[in-house]
Amino acid sequence: MQTDKAEQYRELVEESQKSYRDNPDDHKNNKIELAALDTDICKEINLYTYWQGLGYAKKTPHIKYLLVGQDWGNPFLGRKDFLKRIISINNGSNEPYYEKAVFDTDDNLVELFKVLKDSEGKSYDIATKRYDDLFFTNFCLGYRKGKESGGMPKELMKRDAVFFKRLVAILEPENILCLGKRTFECVFEALCGDKTQKPEGFCGAYNVFIENYKPITAEYEENKNTRIFPLAHSGYMGIMNRINKKGTVDEGIEKQKEDWEKIAKQRG
Repeated sequence: MQTDKAEQYRELVEESQKSYRDNPDDHKNNKIELAALDTDICKEINLYTYWQGLGYAKKTPHIKYLLVGQDWGNPFLGRKDFLKRIISINNGSNEPYYEKAVFDTDDNLVELFKVLKDSEGKSYDIATKRYDDLFFTNFCLGYRKGKESGGMPKELMKRDAVFFKRLVAILEPENILCLGKRTFECVFEALCGDKTQKPEGFCGAYNVFIENYKPITAEYEENKNTRIFPLAHSGYMGIMNRINKKGTVDEGIEKQKEDWEKIAKQRG
């Protein structure tokens, strides 16, 4: 089984990247153009996987938490040192993915993951450690050629839905943590089907939904289930939107920590 999962993962990485190279028109609209990175840069399913999930195919460990973001953005905008670090990791270095005070999203994730406990009952320290039971990816597997963020339509994201569902089937995660409303919706539809009725309360205000949703379970294969958790994005706008733009960033992070507490409480 371990060998099968390793091969399935490698094939998924290759096929998802090939999809962008062979069919570029399928991954763009009139505002956003997405592309795969060169094979000497990204050798995992996503750049985010270099933070948590690196080398999955070597051990195919059990995954407790699969973190899913929307899309990575444009890795070439003023980040040559970052890409050099990724290539260095590919060549066997132990350099970290995370660097403090570079991305607000990542800095805040470091704090939010402290709410959850690792296999030893300690708070996750994703700033300094890679954990076998964590895996990070973005739902959209392409990288922007233009501006870094904003304007990503659901329709463009969902062109990677088949790859995401295959990834979940390989990883078999206990829990999927979705950063942002659009990411949650894409994850839910990829695993449950486009025609499946949305969870109660989803069509209202997302903040209200985050606070009041009932446990959400998706059956991605026969007799194989995972829990899905709707969360606010951990970037600056996601933090401030969580408190309706009233208050401070610290207050927004504390509010999100309350959301993340539900994740630990629902595990069972």
